[in-house]
Amino acid sequence: MKYIYFIMTFFLINKATGQNYLNVLNYNLNGTPVYGVKIKTNMPFSPANQMPAISIKGYNYDSSEPIDLKIVYYIYSGGANFNDPANFYILNSKVASSGGYTPRILLSNENGKVVIYIDDKSYYQRFTVSVFAQGMNEAASWFENWTAADEPLSGTKTAEIPYGNRFKGDVSLPGNGIWAGNGNVGIGTSSPIEKLSVNGNIRAKEIKVEAANWPDYVFTPGYKLPSLESVAQHIKEKGHLPDMPSAAAVSKEGIALGEMNKKLLEKVEELTLHLIEQNKIIQQQSRDIRILKEKTLKREL
Repeated sequence: MKYIYFIMTFFLINKATGQNYLNVLNYNLNGTPVYGVKIKTNMPFSPANQMPAISIKGYNYDSSEPIDLKIVYYIYSGGANFNDPANFYILNSKVASSGGYTPRILLSNENGKVVIYIDDKSYYQRFTVSVFAQGMNEAASWFENWTAADEPLSGTKTAEIPYGNRFKGDVSLPGNGIWAGNGNVGIGTSSPIEKLSVNGNIRAKEIKVEAANWPDYVFTPGYKLPSLESVAQHIKEKGHLPDMPSAAAVSKEGIALGEMNKKLLEKVEELTLHLIEQNKIIQQQSRDIRILKEKTLKREL
């Protein structure tokens, strides 16, 4: 009697917590779809009955990628009349891919049934669909007689499912790289201390660096322009320009591009001011020389 009671209890708990429905659909197409792959389920497009976790596993011959998709969603009613189909809509849908295959996937309502639409035209695809149903009142018949067809999507309440892959901890990358759990990324290094650490060359069309306190202050009236004499003395003593890192410091610590560009522009603007002053002196000297030449010429006459 205790044994029978245990079996019944186990069955009821198992029934209440969900069921696994394996291989509800086996799909293969020896060709290329014209539209995509429409998976026609027998799950009703209605709320509260189901919280399925749908698994699609297989092989995409076209791109030589494994297919390993996990889809979850919930159908909810957003109107005053909870049972009115016009108020039903797809809520909290997500898809995750454990393989390299990440097609656009949509859910829709066709004739009161849930349709899963894979918007992809890869040829020679093979996959199997299984379902874990977590609703309170699902029926086994909902997970029978699923079909797949190369047809356009023509349903209502259509929603594209966003991808929501997440990683926990460190993720190793090829070539001694890492995506660390703290958000830092290393390429060619497994111990990045910056948001992006690269042990190697980088080639880019353009790099944009944001910087504050751009050195226009050099041109303000109150700026104290270093004299050329003081600059020459600093170079003689330190071997580099004032406020600039030494070669040894750069070799050891590197440079911050944004800060270095600011410093270089500051030096260019200081040099520009010195050139302007030098030009004033040269122009004045030219005038003085011209006047002296004119006076000398008059005396000779």
